Parts: sequence; C-alpha cells; structure tokens
Amino acid sequence: MIKKLLALSFFIGYTITTTAQDFSLFNQFYGHYDFTMIGNTLNPNANSNSNTICALLPSSSADLNLTSDQKVKAAYLYWSGPGTPNTADVNVRLNAVEINSERTYFVAFSTSSGPLGIFGAFADVTDLVKEQKNTNYTFSDLSFSNSTLMHYCANGINYAGWAIIVIYEQESLPKNLVTVYDGFIGIEGSNPVQTVLLDGFEITDVNDSKIGFLAWEGDALISNEELRINNLVASNALNPPNNPFNSTNSFTNSNQLWNMDLDYYMLDNYVDVGDTSLKVQVSTAGDVIILHGIALSFGSKLPDATIKIDEIKSKCFTRIFDLHYTVSNTNGEHLLLQGTPIAFYIGDELIGTDILSEDVPIGGSLSDNITLTSADYYGVKFEITAVVDDDGTGKGKIFEIDENNNSDLKLVNLFGDDCYIPRGISPNGDGKNDGFDLEVFYLDNLKIYNRYGNLVYEHGEGYTNQWEGQDNNDRLLPAGTYFYVFTTAYDTYSGYVQLIREIR
Repeated sequence: MIKKLLALSFFIGYTITTTAQDFSLFNQFYGHYDFTMIGNTLNPNANSNSNTICALLPSSSADLNLTSDQKVKAAYLYWSGPGTPNTADVNVRLNAVEINSERTYFVAFSTSSGPLGIFGAFADVTDLVKEQKNTNYTFSDLSFSNSTLMHYCANGINYAGWAIIVIYEQESLPKNLVTVYDGFIGIEGSNPVQTVLLDGFEITDVNDSKIGFLAWEGDALISNEELRINNLVASNALNPPNNPFNSTNSFTNSNQLWNMDLDYYMLDNYVDVGDTSLKVQVSTAGDVIILHGIALSFGSKLPDATIKIDEIKSKCFTRIFDLHYTVSNTNGEHLLLQGTPIAFYIGDELIGTDILSEDVPIGGSLSDNITLTSADYYGVKFEITAVVDDDGTGKGKIFEIDENNNSDLKLVNLFGDDCYIPRGISPNGDGKNDGFDLEVFYLDNLKIYNRYGNLVYEHGEGYTNQWEGQDNNDRLLPAGTYFYVFTTAYDTYSGYVQLIREIR
C-alpha cells in the first residue's frame, strides 16, 4: 500500500481548480531485474531563459541502449504538456505507431491569462519496445494550439516532453524487486513541501539499490529546491542539493533536458536492511516541480507462501467439519515467519482464521488442522477457499515473491461417503432417529414428497418433529417412504440433496 499526504496547489498566484492524482504502486517485478529511463523534451530551450522561444517542437527522439544480455520485461510511456480534459492530446505516436493514453491526469488553475491546464498521460508500450528493442525512439504528433500556448509562455509554464520507464531482465543481476509508482502531483511556492510515502516492499540488501524520478518543469537556473530521501538531502554530480530538478538526465549525463528531469540516485546510504517504506520529500521556495513517475530497485529476498487443502472430514450430518492443510515455502528465499495469517472463505464470507504456529524454512512445509462451521444456507455441498497471508480482510502481512499463488479451493460434502448410514438402522437405538439431523439444512428450502411424488410438506407449514414429520397440530405423516428434498441457491453442484426416509 502506498500512503501519501499532499496539498494540491501548483503555482505562485494560481488557484488549483482540479485535483491532481496521488501516487500509487503501479507494478512490481521480482527477479534478476533492474530499470532504466529514456525520453526527451519538446522544448527548444529552457522556458526560464529570457530568450525563450514560445514554441514546442513537433517531435523529439531518444535511444534505448540495452546490452545484449538485457531483455525488455516491461516498458511504460509517459507524456505531459499543456492541456485540459477538452484539449489534452491523448493520442500520439511513438516510432510512427499510434499510442492512446490509458490513464490521463489533469490539473487546472487560474492565471491572469485565464484558466490553464496541465495534463499527464500514460500508456503501456511493452509490446512495441520488445519488438523494436534497441533503436532510436521518436515521439511525435502531440498537438496543441499556438495561440493557447502564448498564455502558457506568459506564465512561464510552457513545456512538453515524454519518457519511457524500461524494466529489463539480466541473469547476471542479483535478485531485485523493481517497483514502479506513478501519479501526478505538484510542488510550488504556496505549497512548498510535498511528501510521498512509498511502500509495498521489504529491503534485504541495500547494495546497488536506486531510485529514479520522472519530473516536469524543472529549471536549470532556479536554485531554490530540495529533494530528501528518508529525511536525508539527496544529490549527485548532476543534481546539486539546492537544485535537484534542473533539466538533467542522469541516464545520459545530459544537462539540456529542458524543463523535465530523468534522474536516479543510488540508495545505499539512504535505506537500511529491513525497511518496508521510503519517504520522498520535495520542497521549493518558488520553482514549480511536477512528479509523474518513480521507480525503485533494490535487493529483496522474500518467502513464497502457498497453501494446499489436504483433506476435509465432516462431522457427519452436522455443519461442522475438520480441514487439514499444508503451508509451504517451496520457492522461497527467506523464512516464512510464524504468525503469518490464514483465512478460510465460503464465497466471499469469512468463516475462520488461523496463523502459522512456527516458522517455515526455505523449501519447507508445515501442516495443521482447523475445525470450521458453515451456515445452513450453504447447503451440504459447497466450495471452501483457504488463503495464506490473509488477515481475513483480503490483506496480507508479509511481502512475497509471488502474491498470486496463496490460495487453494476444495469441495466440501457434509454428507460424504464416510457418513453413510443405511436406512432403518438407528445409531441412537431409538427406532426413529436415523442419524440425519435436519438442522444442518436451511429449512426454508425443505420440501417432503411421498413415494408417489406428491408434495406433503414445504416450508411454512410448521412441522416441529423432524423425525416423524409431526406438525404444530400434532398431525403425523403416515408411515411410509418419503423424500426430503433441499434446494438452495448455494448448492451449485447437485442443485438439490435428496434423502430417503422411512417413517414407521
């Protein structure tokens, strides 16, 4: 989960009229992975320059230069510039291939020139980049009105650009967790400090860990801002501590990426083993910064919890059953810790919880039992789902290699073969009780038919003696053979349960 508290006002003297998009975790990759970023500006020069040309370029290009042993796993295109929900260009081209925005963010604000808007867009271009691989990527067809652009120039917010976050696989890398977060938030003079708290991971190795930023509207000539990572001021050779967003590209060592930044920082000195969150704080004394994408990469050895329902034993003809299960850490690279929660569901209804009674080692397993009770409206045949690393609300407690292999499903039959009692044989010796308890059923769904197929009872008639068919007026069903039929909406397997009774 990614938590963040943000004030949402961008520019000095401007009033925000549309809320920006908070940052959230978009995707994670675990394995021999890392990330890089490519992109380019559409500004011909810095918009803070006194000689600024009030124009944006029709296209710009950047090269992807992976090594021969680096394979593209995912690629995400981001672009931004002037635009409102009515005017933003969400249909562009990358290497002449038409790209449509899958998520578009907007901020509208008032200026002396009238209301202006900034937009940010996103598209998954993995297939395109996997196909074209290392090549020159050209972004084009971003449309805008030159007459409208003049208003942006007058307010010093004329910019546009694009970037691709590329996640790649390389077998020589250690096991890393690469996480991509995105949103659309701004920092400016009247809201001088913004904080983003990133989580959804556990760091087990800090060596060669890094964080990358895609940000818009950074200016090389305005030195009044600060980037803090876990409360420590961040800087490197291209990004001084008082001007980290300064139109630079750390991946190419360029200082002419006008009004956008593609920068990364090594995290070895900013994080510790065991950290499960990272705080990013950006402050400014008047400049404008817009964050659009953040990527993290660090060593992370994790467990991999799986669960298997081994056996279900019903307490014959009751709604109680014993469930035997095994939790494994077969593919894990770290202990699966004692106390990891387990939840049991029928459909979406939680019917029980348990926890691991001890640690499960790498490659190991742990078996246990739990006794559960189901509601009568589920009939006698239903599916139960066991989920490991689930606290009963659908939320997990631990970080894992694979979050999608945590459940198992099995059919429960309360009248299984082990519960068969021949008709006419009484386990209690009373000559009447044949061992079946009608209380295991939802009686609103009960009907009783005689041997000729005639309905002699259905719910609402008030029978009180389930063994002899006695009603509230002491009327008894005649001696003979009857069919007790239970039909419930939850009994998806047989549609009904038919039990034969012989009343004596």
